Amino acid sequence: MKLHDASSYRYIFFDFDGVIVDSVDAKIAAFGELYDEFGREVRRKVEAYQRAVPGETRFDKIPRFHRDLLGISLTPSQVAQWCDRLSDIVLDQVVASPLLPDVAQILGMLMRQGTPAFIVSGTPEDELHQIVQRKRLDPFFKSVHGSPAKKTAIVREIMSGLSIAAEDCLFIGDAMTDYDCAAECGLGFLGCAPDGKGPFPQGTHVVSRLGEYFYSACDERQTIQLLAEPRRAAAGMR
Repeated sequence: MKLHDASSYRYIFFDFDGVIVDSVDAKIAAFGELYDEFGREVRRKVEAYQRAVPGETRFDKIPRFHRDLLGISLTPSQVAQWCDRLSDIVLDQVVASPLLPDVAQILGMLMRQGTPAFIVSGTPEDELHQIVQRKRLDPFFKSVHGSPAKKTAIVREIMSGLSIAAEDCLFIGDAMTDYDCAAECGLGFLGCAPDGKGPFPQGTHVVSRLGEYFYSACDERQTIQLLAEPRRAAAGMR
């Protein structure tokens, strides 16, 4: 997918874990703790899968883990119970996780520009709203969306409701679920990965921190201002 300059996009869709908040390791550990009672090898496999496929919703992962690793088929109500158990483990850990570098600055910049931003995450929506509110991030987003709805369905619903053209939209994510959503909806895509590579197809534009992309659209004076002014805001978002 071709990526244009940041100033070309009028709407920005963000994944959450690994893009807004440095919570990927917290999620891996939480999934491991959830399956700890089944032994070390099961926990290792669960954590390895979570590390490899971070963007897949827990409503899909938990039935798969039980079926493939434990030989257990869960009913929908049992899946919900296990998801609730995971929420109890992970919620405070994610709230305590710091924002990733440049996030406070960029969210502030988008707000000042009047560029609507949305969160589209695999985290359960009720849990996601709690996290966003407790981290004081809600003023920066037009809306916040999570599972069990699929990301593609969420994005298409937002675009339809606001009469948004695909070429005006950018999706920023750290997993193939994000890339696939952007591709299916016809959006621009920016990958985020600590190593600057990630799991994406060759030719995907990937950054290790968001400023590498967004600051390239600013002149030197704007960049200095963006780096200096949000320290106070970032402290309030933790």
